[in-house]
Amino acid sequence: MTVLSIPAATDDSSTSRWTRETARLGAGAEMLSWLTEQGLLTERVRSHCRGEFGLRIVSERYDVLLPADAAALAVSDLSTFIREIELTCASVARVFAQTLVPAATLAAEPWLAALGNDALGPRLASLGGALREPLEFARLSPGNPLFHRALRAATTTPDAVWARRARYRLATHCLIVQEVFLPEGIA
Repeated sequence: MTVLSIPAATDDSSTSRWTRETARLGAGAEMLSWLTEQGLLTERVRSHCRGEFGLRIVSERYDVLLPADAAALAVSDLSTFIREIELTCASVARVFAQTLVPAATLAAEPWLAALGNDALGPRLASLGGALREPLEFARLSPGNPLFHRALRAATTTPDAVWARRARYRLATHCLIVQEVFLPEGIA
């Protein structure tokens, strides 16, 4: 695990409009099917890749939550553990995922910082007590910190990318998983 102290990006709530209403998104039918996937996204990508699936760790670090993320998590302590990965097909990144684990959640569930190359989704599913709250969706554009993290290595910058997020409850603690569908696509 790489432990870095990276200054948090500035928060621009005007570029972070999350909604639970898919009709407001304007996404095509194929993208909507990916955004609204109720099963494990990791498993759907794995199936889509037909044996060429991979999980690449981008970053694991301790940082400070942006105010909008702290509000979504309903926490006042801004200390957090952030894990970022890419789901790949034939070594091409298709989905960027960022997990935000508040300090209190990490203290109660230290395994969250020790996943290594394992996917988080199947681990959460195996707990039995983990509850995923309703998905939220967004069309992220330049200026949004998550947009820039997901596209940090892109040679060209699209006008926008689609994303979804869910808050998970583990007893009295929570975490957020945010998934960005990269321009290379999953279609």
